[in-house]
Amino acid sequence: MIGLGVIGENLSLNITSKNLPISVYDKFHEKTRRFYEKVSSNLNITPTYDIEEFVKSLEKPRKILLLVPAGNPVDEVLTELIRHLDKGDIVCDCGNSFYKDTEKRQEALQRRGIIFMGVGVSGGREGAYRGLSIMVGGDKYGYLVMKEFWEEISAKVDGDACAGYVGDRGSGHFVKMVHNGILYTILQSIAEAYDIMRNGMGMDVDEVKTTFEDWLRDKLASYLLELTVEVLQKKDHELEIPLIELVSDVAEQKGTGRWTSQTALELGVPTPSIDVAVTYRTISTFREVRKTLSNNYLKTSNSKIVKIPRSFLPDLEKSFYLSMIISHAQGLHLIKKASEIYGYSIDLKKLLKLWRGGSVIRSKIIYRLIEVLERSPGIENILLDEEVYKEVLELERALRILLSHLKSTDIPTPLLDSTLNYLISMRRERLPTNIIQLLRDRFGYHGFERIDKSGKFHLE
Repeated sequence: MIGLGVIGENLSLNITSKNLPISVYDKFHEKTRRFYEKVSSNLNITPTYDIEEFVKSLEKPRKILLLVPAGNPVDEVLTELIRHLDKGDIVCDCGNSFYKDTEKRQEALQRRGIIFMGVGVSGGREGAYRGLSIMVGGDKYGYLVMKEFWEEISAKVDGDACAGYVGDRGSGHFVKMVHNGILYTILQSIAEAYDIMRNGMGMDVDEVKTTFEDWLRDKLASYLLELTVEVLQKKDHELEIPLIELVSDVAEQKGTGRWTSQTALELGVPTPSIDVAVTYRTISTFREVRKTLSNNYLKTSNSKIVKIPRSFLPDLEKSFYLSMIISHAQGLHLIKKASEIYGYSIDLKKLLKLWRGGSVIRSKIIYRLIEVLERSPGIENILLDEEVYKEVLELERALRILLSHLKSTDIPTPLLDSTLNYLISMRRERLPTNIIQLLRDRFGYHGFERIDKSGKFHLE
């Protein structure tokens, strides 16, 4: 194990709990010392303090896990590491690396006879210790050599390991990237639902928590809603008020959501739910601008904050569920299209089974989607499934009712808005983009297509 951050430490403990020997290394030697002091009674852990010592401590063919930040840190470790490796050694990047970077590294190491695997892992600190969702991409032989290991340290659902091979080259990191894009949408949906209840309906934090608890009892059951209930009941010990009232509203991001949106644009797949979730995080960082605009608005506006009645809670619940369906539909559509373009050969049903346990986006909806793919294998977009679309139409009515009332309030709902707009646009047989074609041709001579004749035409 190279990298003893929160995930690296806990995954190391997971590995040793399975009676597997492990050598650990971190460039910050104090981290290694502190970690080993905590677990020194466990004879399966070997601390090392330089790369050469680390490599020599391993049996051949060596199997190395990297858990370091994406980007330059991975390249820095590899530059130092490969000088000491031999043909047949396997290096697995278990961080959130960009899939194209992973493929470049795979090509470079392959020339040296070293197998480089891009492994997407989900589960956070708790999953690293108890069992992760593991998405392995790269050389099939490299996966088979370590297959038992991945299954051993993964989460288990109904006796099945939530670890598996998803495809060639950078597919492991690709699906983890999209997984995180879906995660962005779920977090944004939770934030909007919280905002609607707390500020739109005037509910106190405990009432919001109770509502989320009620949602957990039905088809909205999910790990992230469980965590939402957990964090909403936390109180500040000194002030004895809900901790959430004291937390800054500036939300950071590490890049996977942004990469998902960028990749979707490159591949021509619409993912508006992911896009707005990423954008909203960016808006949150402009706190001083927002504060100034808020003060100016309060000084110049005579309007009062409009509340909406709590009788709309059932509509909010249905709208939340619909946003979950649409977010997953967009993510799976992107994975399917990328698999076709890049030749990854990803089996979406098998992938979803890896997300049933360990993954931070695990939920009842995942099981619902597995049923859809069993019923309609090869479907391009899950909205094309007749049963799904019937359900979507029913939920859409609730979303329209809710949004029609929210527009008279100062509650921003970018995720819910994009959910409805995506639905409306995707089922329109003819969009107004025909005028965009004509205008592009008029100013740029780009050409346009007609519906009654084949070929490319120009305005004269």
